[in-house]
Amino acid sequence: MPLDAIFFFVRPKYPGNIGSIARVIKNFGFLRLILVNPRCEINDEAYRLAAHAQDILKNAKIYNSLDDALNQEKINYVIGTTARIAGDRHPLRNAITSDKLRELSYPQDAQIAVLLGGEDYGLTNEELEKSDLVVTIPTSEEYPVMNVSHAAAIIAYELSLAFRKGRKLPYRAAEYHEKEILKKFLLELADQVLADFPAPKKEIYKRIIVNWVGRAFLTGREVHSLIGFVKRLLYLVKTLKREE
Repeated sequence: MPLDAIFFFVRPKYPGNIGSIARVIKNFGFLRLILVNPRCEINDEAYRLAAHAQDILKNAKIYNSLDDALNQEKINYVIGTTARIAGDRHPLRNAITSDKLRELSYPQDAQIAVLLGGEDYGLTNEELEKSDLVVTIPTSEEYPVMNVSHAAAIIAYELSLAFRKGRKLPYRAAEYHEKEILKKFLLELADQVLADFPAPKKEIYKRIIVNWVGRAFLTGREVHSLIGFVKRLLYLVKTLKREE
């Protein structure tokens, strides 16, 4: 199964941008667009700006929530995008630059989602938390925020290079819901082990755990083995606490 990516446009506000994104992703060989909780319709302007990518608009799916979209589309790996990055004290928005996408190795059967935020304020923190990897485009500090369709073009270009030239790995990538279960048990373990830590510091550690799971490109077998391992650790920690 060839590598593919689905572009998720979250809360689009302007039909023109929907059409422009359809056009640029088709330029680089991607044919699937999903709209999440759109604030506009796919109208004549969208079709005009899509040009020869009108088929992508006709086949675009619409979901009311990001969770539903990720689960229904059987996503293995989520790439979030942001123009607002942060330092080590705020790991939620730690991001790699877009050119690094071509350097990663992708499992052969991975179903990858690229999240693009709405035109006015991009992706929320809650939406970025669903991302396995956060990517930013290294624009000028004087004017760092790009039009969303331009950003989509750069991400699509980098992924097209990665998928065409990158090393393909012959194993089943862990699915979105499988990694969510692993994160749930790891975060529960963190709550137990870090019970005496200040809440802000605990949240930083927990975000680092989430980032680690996301960047690992885990296989389905690895995730299930880790879930069993973490559940065993949880049992031992809780047993020790009861005996104290």
